[in-house]
Amino acid sequence: MSIKTKLIGGISALTLAGGMLAVAGPPAGAVVTQVGSCTGLLALGSAKSSTINPGTGKPYGIADVNDIDGAIGSKGVDRTTVGGTNLGTCTFVGNQGVPDNNSKPTTALSGSDLTEPVAKWGTKLFSREFDCNTADTSDTTEWAPSGALSFTYTKLNSLGKARALTAAITVDGFTDPDNDPSSPSDVVAFHGIVSKGLALGADVDGQTEFDPTVKDKTQTTTTPYPGYQFDIAGALGCTTPAVGDANILLFNNGDNGAGASQLLGLPVSGIKFTKGTA
Repeated sequence: MSIKTKLIGGISALTLAGGMLAVAGPPAGAVVTQVGSCTGLLALGSAKSSTINPGTGKPYGIADVNDIDGAIGSKGVDRTTVGGTNLGTCTFVGNQGVPDNNSKPTTALSGSDLTEPVAKWGTKLFSREFDCNTADTSDTTEWAPSGALSFTYTKLNSLGKARALTAAITVDGFTDPDNDPSSPSDVVAFHGIVSKGLALGADVDGQTEFDPTVKDKTQTTTTPYPGYQFDIAGALGCTTPAVGDANILLFNNGDNGAGASQLLGLPVSGIKFTKGTA
């Protein structure tokens, strides 16, 4: 259960049961309705384990080493301008009752508030055990990175505070758009539920590129980002039989601005919010 095949496993979904809660659920036969989406996102990320790499004397990142944990975080950036403020947009659907994030979310978004420019966004995830060895499919103790996806928007809610949302998410693994497990993918899928703020209670389904990078001050183009270069050796190291030849410390999330990953050009659906059940 490796970063390639399941990045890294799965986390249990929260299940609410019992007759008392049945009245609060969707009616029988309800369909999934998309109520929002986020586009134009790019983030710079880093990974850090509590286990020290004896070769460097520093913590591992995402490595093809067994039995290590890892904290994974990313922070949204302007894809075209270093220090810029164009971090993307989340757009919500009218007449769907999408809650504003006031203290008691009784107000629904409408009109111009359906379009929410992003002021900041990012992820904070953790796994107690994972690796990037694509050949290691027998380790049943590995666990998916899970944690929080958060957005803060430029507009204010009905209480005069910045609109924001937090979703509890878990990583499902790399996608396989050509239905060929032997071909590489740099697009990761995740899912979760909005646990706080705007669109509270909406389901979250997303895809993002996961492209390893290294710092490179001579690199000035926006692909993958000024000051960074693709870490091809790190990506390939996860697919070779050798153990310990991959250690991914930095990476990019998001897409190329046109719904594709930067490195391999594979389709990225972005982040979608839905309500209802199939």
